Amino acid sequence: MDPTAEPDDRPEPVGAPDPLGFPPPTGPPAGGAVPAARRPARTGAIVGIILVSCLGLAAIAGAVIRLPYVIFSPGSATPVQPIVEIEGARTYPSRGELLFLTVSVSSERPNVWRFLQASMSEDEEVVEERQYLGRSTPAQDRRLNRQLMTESQQEAKAVALRYLGYDVPVTGSGAIVVEVSEGGPSDGRLRPGDVITAIDGRPITLAEQIGETVRARPAGTIFTFTVQRPPGDVPIAVGVTSRIATSGPLEGRTYIGIAPTTKDLSYDYPVDIEIDPGPVSGPSAGLAFALTIIDEMTPGSLTGRDDVAVTGTIDTDGNVGDVGGVRQKTVAALAAGARLMLVPRGEVREARSRAGDRMEVVGVRTLDEAVRVLEARGGRVPERPAA
Repeated sequence: MDPTAEPDDRPEPVGAPDPLGFPPPTGPPAGGAVPAARRPARTGAIVGIILVSCLGLAAIAGAVIRLPYVIFSPGSATPVQPIVEIEGARTYPSRGELLFLTVSVSSERPNVWRFLQASMSEDEEVVEERQYLGRSTPAQDRRLNRQLMTESQQEAKAVALRYLGYDVPVTGSGAIVVEVSEGGPSDGRLRPGDVITAIDGRPITLAEQIGETVRARPAGTIFTFTVQRPPGDVPIAVGVTSRIATSGPLEGRTYIGIAPTTKDLSYDYPVDIEIDPGPVSGPSAGLAFALTIIDEMTPGSLTGRDDVAVTGTIDTDGNVGDVGGVRQKTVAALAAGARLMLVPRGEVREARSRAGDRMEVVGVRTLDEAVRVLEARGGRVPERPAA
């Protein structure tokens, strides 16, 4: 090459190979203006990438972030007869089934997507964790519900046998406070774990004696509770002023705002009855258990030929109490093909709003009332034999 020659400053043709082996450029010549048509395309691609990234992050966050709510979903409708075993008395077959109903309660906090799904579902209910648990921890709530299931079985057996004419003695050693209603008369006075042994000097051995004592006096009465309080269990006196309940199952009645259970509860059953509900907890199957025992121990079919769904607590006086989750239980009853559903009187409107005209819903206040409803719909009313 001639060193005196002028350098060749002609531009290389567009698309010429790069000396390092990279593919030829596809853009405009160096130093040239970017065509207007190119800018939006590149900007759109960048925006798209950002949007996809944001959506990806939102999806991950929605799956990871947990919210302090509890979700109630429809549970199951389970035949009671197969889980009840009776020995020491004659039993009879039944053509129809009594079904006890459950609600599925979320065991952990839902993520954002599950929360949104449940919030938009007409068959599910979303409740604030604090509202559901009150001052209890999830572990305490589970223990309480297991205890309430045990008590509901004991009370169902006692009330059914008494309905059939048997004598069923019961004993206890006080009333354990398992829950105190926030803002209620006992809030700040009584505590969960307290054992009430007397009211105004009158001995208390069973939980139901508390309600009987309180409702025997007008609202505004100051009651003196003798309480054994952990950890020392040294008896102390606690004053509580009763009020009129403005909502809930005791609406319009005098109350003190606690949920008690009997300490060392023991029944002397004349007939051996075992109930195995599996992992189900809570007290809402009490009425179904009692009706099934009566049905099995008497001739004929208490339900006629139909399957009857039942929910409601029961106490040893035969009173039926509210249970909650009735909407979800109604869905479970419909799915099981039940023709009739018995619910506590205070929750009949909610159940009917979900059942529509697909299933008859009847509210009851007592065991006797439940039996009469079944009789009116083709069931055979059991006689009350002497023990």
